[in-house]
Amino acid sequence: MLHRLIYADWATPPESMGFEGAFGEILGRIQELLPGILAGKAAALADPAAAPGAYWEACLALYLLTPALVNVALNYKICVEQGLPLHPTYYFELSERSRFMTDYPAPVVERAQALFLDSIATARSIFALEAGSEGRLARYRRELPDQVPGFVYVSTQDKYTWRASDPAKIASLASAVLKVFQPAIVVGAAHGSIMSGLIFANLVQAPLYFVRFSMFKRNDKAPILSASDMAFLEPFHAGPALLFDEDVAKGTTLTKFSQVLSPLFQKAYTGSVLRHALSPCLPDFTGSAWSD
Repeated sequence: MLHRLIYADWATPPESMGFEGAFGEILGRIQELLPGILAGKAAALADPAAAPGAYWEACLALYLLTPALVNVALNYKICVEQGLPLHPTYYFELSERSRFMTDYPAPVVERAQALFLDSIATARSIFALEAGSEGRLARYRRELPDQVPGFVYVSTQDKYTWRASDPAKIASLASAVLKVFQPAIVVGAAHGSIMSGLIFANLVQAPLYFVRFSMFKRNDKAPILSASDMAFLEPFHAGPALLFDEDVAKGTTLTKFSQVLSPLFQKAYTGSVLRHALSPCLPDFTGSAWSD
């Protein structure tokens, strides 16, 4: 639903896409925005011209802020599962030397996975503008581990991530996929695919999961798969799965992501919102092509 209330120049990312803040403060801002957007959504959809400019600005702000839930929870999960310090501002590059410096008890590891799943579900509820999203977000915030509200989330003005967040292009991908099959699960390559992945999964009405694979920002050599990831994905083994990245330029990320994740499913497809016209990578499904 929120994607129907976003009007923007999708060629150039807005300045408001570049920001950073403590996770607790970002959640507070989302809680401030959500009631007014929920109250005004019916009127805004019925007559967009009558809605004030502040309403559209609030919708855009919510669109940009909400992915922080999944991003921060994934960072926390990675730290706990890989034995890394809980650093509030640093997203670790993973190597054998950096891993397992800290030993977290099993209940902490289990709670990190539960938080991650709740983050995805809560973000999807907010993006869907569900009636219960306010209460869900309030519960989510109350139940956060003590360290997590202090984690700092940084959003950058990435033009390709922004272009791939265009709801029309995401809807085009969803339509193309649904003409062929109903995904049993959507698995996104995080962190870049989070914003578009939340909308896409809502449009195709499929379970959603993210696996960290940040080749260029975090120098990941392969998708970071843990025992909890494998346990979560195992019930979806029969597929069909949709392995998802928001954009494909050279296609290295989606190609390697598929090479690692596809064997986990009897049937798996690849999909991307955007694909560069000259890319050697040809996803099974694409929302739109571009060329610079």
